[in-house]
Amino acid sequence: MAAGTLSYSQALRVIGQNLTPLGASQFELAQSSDGYVVRLPKTEVPRAENSSFFDKLVQKLKPPAKPLESISFSGMDLLRSDIEQQAKRQIDSPRDARDLSFALRIVGHYLDRRLAREFTVSVNPESIQVNYDQKQENFTPQRIYDLGIQMYLKRPNRP
Repeated sequence: MAAGTLSYSQALRVIGQNLTPLGASQFELAQSSDGYVVRLPKTEVPRAENSSFFDKLVQKLKPPAKPLESISFSGMDLLRSDIEQQAKRQIDSPRDARDLSFALRIVGHYLDRRLAREFTVSVNPESIQVNYDQKQENFTPQRIYDLGIQMYLKRPNRP
């Protein structure tokens, strides 16, 4: 790992920390030339069926909010965000497997151990699918949790 770059584990944890406030539960994450790109599914803007005349008029006059389709994370953005998030992190036992940054960190750690070069990560509420170096792996919440426990038990600075 070159100086000033993050491992997959670190980078994916930071991406998870940035996606959590958005409530993203389904997306695809891929490497790009400068970092990572997260593609979110296009969502329809819901329209109320029983709207008043005034509500319908406001909806027509107000431009519709463009749904967020993709977010790019450059290497420098990730480094900066990692430094900012370090003060907020709790150094304790593994979090619940439903925590996005924890789950992505575990997937990143898995990719680090496999020495993956290229990968995409598809996240949905039921599982995480990882395609790397022409291989495919599926991670259920239970598998994420189990891998997280294994990772924490192997830490050299564990009390």
